[in-house]
Amino acid sequence: MNRTKTSFVTLVGAMLTAMTLAVAVQAHAKLLKTSPADKATVTKAPTSVQLWFNEAIDVKLSKIEVSGPDGKTALGTVHAMEPKQLMGPITGKMADGVYTVNWQTAGDDGHVQKGSFTFTLKQAASSTKPKD
Repeated sequence: MNRTKTSFVTLVGAMLTAMTLAVAVQAHAKLLKTSPADKATVTKAPTSVQLWFNEAIDVKLSKIEVSGPDGKTALGTVHAMEPKQLMGPITGKMADGVYTVNWQTAGDDGHVQKGSFTFTLKQAASSTKPKD
């Protein structure tokens, strides 16, 4: 009888631990969408990078970095537009090419989350013809 009781207590303890871990994993901030969109091709240089998350983010732990064909692209101060939205204004020039956006933030649980996405800038060719 004692062995059955011990097995039951162990099983209940394992179930509670699993449920606690499942809740903790769900509490992390998850990236929902971006602008520019992941893997998008844009024809005009974006003026900002925006990220939307499933929960409020901690701006103090948040970072955005944009890198392209000429190295890092200059950004202004990264800030929250809304509790779940992070924005970094692009202040540097951007040449045609593939850009990688690396981001970092933390949600309600304080755990830092990191990720990245890419987009391609392919600006429309000038419509003015050279003079003869």
